[in-house]
Amino acid sequence: MATLLGRLPLKSLNIFRVVARLKSFKKAADELCVTSQAVSLQIRSLEEALSITLFQRFPAGVGLTPAGERLYEYTERSLQLLEQGIREAQACQQRRQFRINASPWFAVHRLLPVLDQFEQLHPEIDIKITTAVGFPDFSDQRLDCAIQWGWGQWPSSAKQLLLKDDKRLVCAPSLLNDIKTLNTSQDLKHHRLLCTQLSVSLWQQLSNTLNLDLLLDQQALVLDSQASQVEATEKGLGVALISDALALQACHQGRLIMPLWKTPVSVLNPALLPGYWLVVGEERQQDTLTLAFKKWLFNTLKGDERFAGF
Repeated sequence: MATLLGRLPLKSLNIFRVVARLKSFKKAADELCVTSQAVSLQIRSLEEALSITLFQRFPAGVGLTPAGERLYEYTERSLQLLEQGIREAQACQQRRQFRINASPWFAVHRLLPVLDQFEQLHPEIDIKITTAVGFPDFSDQRLDCAIQWGWGQWPSSAKQLLLKDDKRLVCAPSLLNDIKTLNTSQDLKHHRLLCTQLSVSLWQQLSNTLNLDLLLDQQALVLDSQASQVEATEKGLGVALISDALALQACHQGRLIMPLWKTPVSVLNPALLPGYWLVVGEERQQDTLTLAFKKWLFNTLKGDERFAGF
């Protein structure tokens, strides 16, 4: 079908549509500002390409054959749909596209649930949301801004911490026994370390802070999400650094324990504190819409106890 459509010029289908509506080659030619012979040749070429007869010829005009009626029905619907698509594409080009890339957790838990509020404030724009674990390519994705988990280590002069994401070292009660203990930080060398792709570096920083020689290549089990990390930890598959609120809730419910410290790891070293950062494209720093989004986003987060402040 794709090959057949590729051989049919849109011009022929449009002429067929006009002839079918007017039931006359001459009237169609007058409306299209071409000769009757040109219309006749286009219809004949279309019939030969399709191997079907589209019109019955009469002295006073033409009429559609049953096959022609069916094709006219679909042609009319298809060209109307195409015209609608062209109008929408033209309207889309005239509307401002505002593109945001966000870390998956932030997108699901903090951005998407309230994004309709910003859309109502700015009905004249189209907001495009993408998610990615790693830092996105601003140029390739034509981004206005990104919301990224980490330590603000990215090459941008326009970045600001939104939410702090302090961690606690936890494990399942079932992980520890007389043989496998976790009484001192040195015992971490004998356990599997559960993490996500981005938090491998957090384990490395903790190892440096404690002067440990952790073999991350061998010990780290990298999981696809924080949810998978929590689940694996509760099943006793290893030790993890879990976000403060999640860790405290799981410990309160008895699903996890804090075997070494009862405090977040940032108490050991403030540099261990990651978070979710707003990163603005260099050319968008003074953009009115981007500044409006930044102000709106800060206002939605200010009630969160982890909010880093304006």
